[in-house]
Amino acid sequence: MTTPARAEIARLPEYSLPDLDLPGCETIVQLAQNELAISPSPQAVRAAGAALGAMHRYPEAEAELRRAIADVHGLDPAQLLIGAGSLELMGLLANAYCERGTDVVVSQYGYKFFQVLCTAAGASLNVVPESDMRIDIDAIAAAVGDDTRLVFVVNPGNPTGACLAPGAVRELRARIPQRVMLVLDCAYAEFAEHENDFETGFDLVDSGANLVVLRTFSKAYGLAGMRVGWAYAPADVVATLQKIRPPTSTASPSLAAAEAAIRDRDYLQKVCQEIAELRGAFIDLARSLGLEVMPSATNFVLFECPASLPLSAAVLDARLRENGVILRPMGSYDLPNHLRISIGSRDEMARAGEVLTRLLT
Repeated sequence: MTTPARAEIARLPEYSLPDLDLPGCETIVQLAQNELAISPSPQAVRAAGAALGAMHRYPEAEAELRRAIADVHGLDPAQLLIGAGSLELMGLLANAYCERGTDVVVSQYGYKFFQVLCTAAGASLNVVPESDMRIDIDAIAAAVGDDTRLVFVVNPGNPTGACLAPGAVRELRARIPQRVMLVLDCAYAEFAEHENDFETGFDLVDSGANLVVLRTFSKAYGLAGMRVGWAYAPADVVATLQKIRPPTSTASPSLAAAEAAIRDRDYLQKVCQEIAELRGAFIDLARSLGLEVMPSATNFVLFECPASLPLSAAVLDARLRENGVILRPMGSYDLPNHLRISIGSRDEMARAGEVLTRLLT
């Protein structure tokens, strides 16, 4: 017999990622994990390589990355916290602010793993339904109670791809008690900023609001394998999270790559433009095939297989996999008729479009 886990952990289901193993397929088009299919900035690649020479030393470059982020976004570097991906920062928030007797308000189609982390820390989840797959500010504000510790909002949403209207973050922050922390997960913000009047939340943090903004280098910057994220937060929140953050948790090559990537603004603009073009072309194709597509401000698209189509979402997913194309089923979000496709390279999108067209016509 082994030592039993805490009850909150023992009750959790296993968090599953998409199955990427397709035996017998010579060519696999993996469009399930919202990674950037375009190579990251060459400057980031060179910086990571140069940093390998100091791999015998613990990382010391966090201050340089904080300054780079602050320079680009006009932020106070003292209010920035770096993590091994935004996932580490989510874990720190859950660990620092959740406990038994507290609850966390989350939107219906928010990022699932943050919910896992809060549940593991002992908090109860208050899941607020969305209206037409869009965050309902009124419903979230109404759900906040005496025991609420955190409100977690994903903008743009995942898996929906939807953006909050300008001013919605400010309105939500004003409508919930100041004692309740609003956590704004903006993993896909760079794609949204490229085309929309996107509300970053940075000005609210600067004004003293109880708000934490999470960002990542895993998406638009193409550094998913390097695991670098950051938070902009009130100084007391940064100090609290620093108490429990593992020291030197982000590797030197990762820090160097992130600093170079965020300073290469021209390359980021080029990436976001290409993703927008490929996303638009896919949406046009999907709609022509009878799929019902959600508008998206990200590098992925959520679509529904209506009953009028010859294949259900489950069957379509299976047939796509038989042809070496991996998408993400949405059953874990109680969307059994939906699939999510990450925007891949031009060649990958052409292959996925070719297979979809053959299966649905």
